[in-house]
Amino acid sequence: MARPAAAILKRTRNFATLISTLLLLASCSSVQFAYNHLDLWMRWQLDDYVDFNAEQKAALHAALDSFHTWHRQTQLPRYADYLELLAERVEQNQLRKPHLESTEIQIQKFLHTASAQLCDLLLPLAETLTPAQIDTLEKTLRKKREESLEKWQKTPDKIQRRRNKHIRKQSKRWLGSLSLEQEQMIAAWVTQVEYNPLERNHQREIWQARFVELLRNKPEGYQAQLRNLVLYPEQLWSKDYRRIQEERQRQARRLGERILASTTEAQRAHLIRTLRKYAQDFRTLSAN
Repeated sequence: MARPAAAILKRTRNFATLISTLLLLASCSSVQFAYNHLDLWMRWQLDDYVDFNAEQKAALHAALDSFHTWHRQTQLPRYADYLELLAERVEQNQLRKPHLESTEIQIQKFLHTASAQLCDLLLPLAETLTPAQIDTLEKTLRKKREESLEKWQKTPDKIQRRRNKHIRKQSKRWLGSLSLEQEQMIAAWVTQVEYNPLERNHQREIWQARFVELLRNKPEGYQAQLRNLVLYPEQLWSKDYRRIQEERQRQARRLGERILASTTEAQRAHLIRTLRKYAQDFRTLSAN
């Protein structure tokens, strides 16, 4: 239960370009509309995994409402400040030799802070799950994992095209129209980056088995172990999988740096306007 909730936040982390790392809600056409419905969306996501009883649903709603209030009041102003800082860097023409690693680190910090807060609010609910609910959770996790693997194995070309389209869409959101060279950079990255769906599925299986084991057996100190598992899933990665993930991140960072270094004056102006628009949206939301 806690893992899907934390994953909701982590899904926003994508280092393919700077475009997809700047905002938690960058894929939404209207940040304010999307954010105001975020708690409802998270409830729907969690309901996909566990059939909660009335008391648990009330506790879930209270936890998500608390998270939403905390996030709105304490985190959105920080995001706005950071976006304005990035806009200033673009104005100072710091995109000629962009270094995205520092941006990645800051986004990671934002995500970890939010994930930790959400995890702490939801873990008490995990303690109330019945054996039957844990069985259902285990089956649902396995089903979704198998469906994901099957999709990758059946339609790898289609998924590759979808990833290309997604990166181009997000890049256009931030930069406006892309040049042919920039579109070719994205297409080349999508086809060349290493991805092993079987290894990914295996790592997810290991994580899910450990998660369910802790929920079911409740050994001494299991709450802290659950929290650690949710916030640091990479602790169970194999050496090969860790190498693949780190290399993918380096390749994605390089793609983002190349795209940003190739931007035109018009694209940089578009980026500055968009950064400041999102910053203003976040400030408006935090004041409500």
